[in-house]
Amino acid sequence: MTTPPPTELTRQLLIAVRDVMSMFHLRLRAPLDRLELTAPLSDALWALDPGLPAPSMKVLAGRLHCDPSSATFLVTRLERQGLIERVPDPADRRSKTVELTAKGARVRRELIEAMVARSPLSALDAADQAATLRLLRKALTRSATPETSAADPTGAADRTA
Repeated sequence: MTTPPPTELTRQLLIAVRDVMSMFHLRLRAPLDRLELTAPLSDALWALDPGLPAPSMKVLAGRLHCDPSSATFLVTRLERQGLIERVPDPADRRSKTVELTAKGARVRRELIEAMVARSPLSALDAADQAATLRLLRKALTRSATPETSAADPTGAADRTA
């Protein structure tokens, strides 16, 4: 068996990544419905990591790779559901940060559990998952630009396995 040229291999990888994400989104529909979340709302909830400082709206928009007005729309919807609250930034009272409520933290945990359980990647054994993680992080690190690094305040692309 011959190895396809790099551009064809990259195309095949992109198709596989897209297929994995499509399968993942299909498998996540029922849990999202149960949690009363849309895919964009689940992305916003995912981006509110309780292990990190509460982000400003600008930082949250960067994590979501969207316009600040889109992040505001999502935050308003999450706030109406009682999942987050906007809190004055202690460092700059003119600015607000976005914090999970107790209900939001519980729903976020349930969301992440559902995501992990339904991910096609969960079918891989631990060694294959570790190898996939290492390769994906390597690709992100090698392709990072100032724009993508600024939009990734968590440094996910810089972590190595």
